[in-house]
Amino acid sequence: MHTMIQSCNESSVIFEEVKERIMRQTLEALFYEEIMEYDQEGNNWYFYGTGINGNNVNYSCKAAEKWSFSKPQIEKNSIQREGDSCTDIYLFLEEVIKYNIKAPNTSPFTEELLATLEKDNQSKQYQVEEIPEKDIHYEALESHMIDGHPYHPSYKSRIGFSMADNFAYGPEFNQDINVYWIAVAEQLVDINISKDYESAKIIEEHMTKKDLDQFNHILKEKGCEDKEYHFMPVHPWQLENKIQSLFIEQIMNKDIVILGVLNDPYRAQQSIRTLSHRKNEQACYIKFPLSIINTSTSRILAHHTTQNAPLISDWLYKILKNDATLGEGKVQILREVMGLSFRYDDLQPVQYDLAYGSLGLIFRENVSKYVSNEEEAWPLNAISHIQKNGTPFLQTAIDQYGVENWSHALLEVVIRPIIHLLYRHGIALESHAQNIILVVEDNFPKRIILKDLHDGVRYHSAQLLNPELKPKLYPEPESHRKFNRYSFLEAESAEEVRDYTYDAFFFICLSEICFTLESFGLKEQDFWYQCVKVINQYQDENSEIKERFSLFDLFSEDAFLEEMTKRRIFGDGQLYFRKSKNPLQQARSEFVEGKYIKRKNS
Repeated sequence: MHTMIQSCNESSVIFEEVKERIMRQTLEALFYEEIMEYDQEGNNWYFYGTGINGNNVNYSCKAAEKWSFSKPQIEKNSIQREGDSCTDIYLFLEEVIKYNIKAPNTSPFTEELLATLEKDNQSKQYQVEEIPEKDIHYEALESHMIDGHPYHPSYKSRIGFSMADNFAYGPEFNQDINVYWIAVAEQLVDINISKDYESAKIIEEHMTKKDLDQFNHILKEKGCEDKEYHFMPVHPWQLENKIQSLFIEQIMNKDIVILGVLNDPYRAQQSIRTLSHRKNEQACYIKFPLSIINTSTSRILAHHTTQNAPLISDWLYKILKNDATLGEGKVQILREVMGLSFRYDDLQPVQYDLAYGSLGLIFRENVSKYVSNEEEAWPLNAISHIQKNGTPFLQTAIDQYGVENWSHALLEVVIRPIIHLLYRHGIALESHAQNIILVVEDNFPKRIILKDLHDGVRYHSAQLLNPELKPKLYPEPESHRKFNRYSFLEAESAEEVRDYTYDAFFFICLSEICFTLESFGLKEQDFWYQCVKVINQYQDENSEIKERFSLFDLFSEDAFLEEMTKRRIFGDGQLYFRKSKNPLQQARSEFVEGKYIKRKNS
C-alpha cells in the first residue's frame, strides 16, 4: 500500500507544484482552443484577466508554440500577475475564468479545477520516491501512473468523491477494495457475452463455490426462493452512494438483494472505475459505473454500452485473427467478454432519468492472457512518467538502447497496427495512451495490446473492408445522445473516422510521447519524421490499397481536433472542433526519397 506521507516542507512544495500545473495546463488549453486571446513577443506571451470590478489585470508567461500541432507549451513557474509570480490559484481562477470568460459553465468548470487541486495534491503527497522493482508489472504500474490527462485541465476532478473516498478508491493509493455483490431479479437484467466465453466461468474467477452457497443461503433467509436472480458485483462507492437510494423500491420489494462483500480484495486501475483481482491474477478485470464526474465526463455505463461491448470485441478479435498484418500475436486486444446492465426501460421516467447507467458492468480480459514470462506490459503513458525523485520511468530503456533506436522501435509497433486498422479496415480506435498497453522484452518495444473498446471505436459503414461482418449493435437511446453528443460509433464520413485516429492517437498520445523523447534529446521534427517514415513505408508495402490512403488522409490540412475545454465551458449544445497544423504533413514535406531535409532553423 502507498502509505508514505511527506514532511511539512515537502507537502508545501508539492501543493505549490500542483497549483502551478493546473494554472499552466488551463492556460495552455484556453490559448490553444482560442477561448482567450494573447499577444506574443518572442517567448513572452501577454494576456488580460478581469478583476472583480471589471478592470483589466495584466498577466504574462513564457511559452513556445510547439512544432507538434502548434500546441502552446508554457514554461514552468513563468506565469506572472502584474509583474509578480502568480501563485494564488483562487485569484487566478477568478480573474482568468470567472470574470473573464462569458460562457454558461465557467462555475462548474472552476469547481472541477479546484476539485482537481484537492485530489491531485492528496495523491502526490503519497507518491513514492521511485517505483520499486517488484512493481514493474502492469497491475502495479497502473497504480503508479498518477498524472492524469496530459491536456485536459481538470485531469483529476472526481466530482462526487470526498477526500476519504479518493483515498479509499483512487488508484494512486493502491488500497484494497472489497466489492459488494447483489442479486438482481433476472427479468430486470440484460446480459450479453462473447461467443468464446461462458457466464458461469467468468463469475467463478471472482466467486468460489463456497461464496455462491453463502449467497444462496442469504436469499433463502430473506424469503426470496420464488425469484430467479443474477449475481452482480458493484463498486462499494456506487452501492453506498447511489444504488441504495436510486433503487430503494426494488430493494424493498426484493427485486434487488444486497448480499455483502467477499474477502478477496481488488486494486483500482488508473481509470478509477476498473478493478483488478489481487489474488486471482488471471481473472477478468471489472469495469463498473461510477456516478462521478472526471475530466468533465460522467463515468456511468450506459445500457447499450454494456450490451455492445462483447459484440464489438468479437468483431475486432475476428478481424485481428484473420488479418496477416495484425494476426499471430502481432497486436492484441483485451476483449470485453461480458456485459450486464439493469433494464432501465421498465422504470418510471423520474427514476429512469436518475438511475440510467448507474447499475451494470463489463468484464474485460486480463493482460496476463497475452504476456509471456519473458515480457513486461506497461501502460503506454508510463513512457512519459516522471518519478518523484525526478528520474523518468523510461531512463533505463533509453540508457540501454539510445533514444533513436528505442523511439524507432516504439513507433513501429505502435503506429503500424493503428494505421492498418484505419487504412485497410476503415476502423478508428480511441487510442490515447491510457488505452494502449506496450509489451516490452528487456525494456525494448515488441507489440501493443489495445483496450477499452466498447465506446472507443469509430467507423463509416460504407468504408469498412468487410461491412458484412459489422455487428448489429444496440442503439443508444435518444436521451443518452442528448447529454453526450460525442458518444457514437458510426460516423457520417470517412473524414470523421480519420479525425478520431488523428485526435486521440496523434494529437493526444503521440505528441506527449514526442515531448518526453525531446527531453532525452530527440528533436520534435525528428520524432515526426520517424512517424512519417513508418507511415510511408507502410504505404509502399500496401500500394494495392492506395486509394484508401487518400480516403483516410493522415497528411491532410483539414483534420479536426476536439476542443475539450471549450466543450466543457460552453456546453454540449454544439460540437467543438478546430483545425491545426498537422506535424505529419509538415514532416512529410521535408522528407524526400527516404532522407530528411532539415529545416533551416533546426
